[in-house]
Amino acid sequence: MNAHIPTLFLLLTAISATFAVSMGLVARAQARDGMAYWAWSLAFNTAGYSLYMLRGQVSDVLSIVLANMAFACHLALIAEGVFQFQHRKPPRALIWLPVLIVALVYSWLLPWQTARFIAGSVIFTAQSAGIVMILLQRHKDTVGVGQYFVLTGYFILIAALAAQAVGTLLQTDVAASILFPSPVTTLTFMAAGISTLLVCLGLIVMTKERADERNRTLAMRDEVTGLMNRRMLLASLAQQLSAAKRHGQPLSVQLLDIDFFKRVNDTYGHLSGDKVLKAIAGVLEQRGREQDCVGRFGGEEFLIILPNTEAEGALTMAEALRSAVEGHSFEAVSGEPIAITVSIGLCALSQLPDPHCDDLIGAADKALYRAKASGRNRVEA
Repeated sequence: MNAHIPTLFLLLTAISATFAVSMGLVARAQARDGMAYWAWSLAFNTAGYSLYMLRGQVSDVLSIVLANMAFACHLALIAEGVFQFQHRKPPRALIWLPVLIVALVYSWLLPWQTARFIAGSVIFTAQSAGIVMILLQRHKDTVGVGQYFVLTGYFILIAALAAQAVGTLLQTDVAASILFPSPVTTLTFMAAGISTLLVCLGLIVMTKERADERNRTLAMRDEVTGLMNRRMLLASLAQQLSAAKRHGQPLSVQLLDIDFFKRVNDTYGHLSGDKVLKAIAGVLEQRGREQDCVGRFGGEEFLIILPNTEAEGALTMAEALRSAVEGHSFEAVSGEPIAITVSIGLCALSQLPDPHCDDLIGAADKALYRAKASGRNRVEA
């Protein structure tokens, strides 16, 4: 099967240019999601294919050496973007070394096409395999299926490059020009087109899936502490309360408030206030049980939902929590120590007749008010 190679090149150039422009238009440098690197990589890919098409019309230095350097830059920028997407520092010397190797090897082997084919297949296969390894190292931390499109694209490209190298070694695909139609050349560039489509689609899907996951997290988590936010807490409490009533199980809630928190913000600044909130969240998570639900209810207030816990057990846990906060070392952003205490009000399901969520929270809030009115750094039920 022999295809018209210039037409294939034109199609590959059009595909690459379209994706380069599309990614470039939506890329934001501050997003650090790899999209800007990927847009530039496709621009280099487009340039490489454009130079390939000019074989015989411009000097071999441009249509061979520079064209293959552009393709090596394309793969290097893909790797850079994947590292940025994974929030990892890239080993730039290793990533960009193949570009230098391509420049030296292709300049040296310029008169010998067979050697160039084999050398190029080896170098580009190594670069593609490197991208596969980068993706596989963090594939469990990458949400969604987009990464598998990218992996499939590079597996196809690696297979095509290997076929090209073998065909050249067996002297079955040596031609006077890369534009000469032959089965392996046709297969290589058709695979390159399919690979480009799969890789670009996969990179776009990866970015969208990351954004969707981030939005889901923001919708359920407090931005400062990382704990459940008010919406998620209320939904969880409604679910836990319904289950407790249905199965006749105990349930308690604790409402915790940081004493004199406004004074912390006024004295040390809001960044120090956020640091205290994060530290409190850490204490709550450390002291909580696996089945407990802990979240920031609003401002300096935290709500703790305690399934299968009677009032007496909730009171013991609250006292232990109050003591843990009092003994914890809090610091301002300047490193200056801050003394922090909390007041806690709690209520158990058994203490109210057929309560709703608002009733439990309201009763815990009244207990919290009594704790603060009695001098703070106290627990009231």
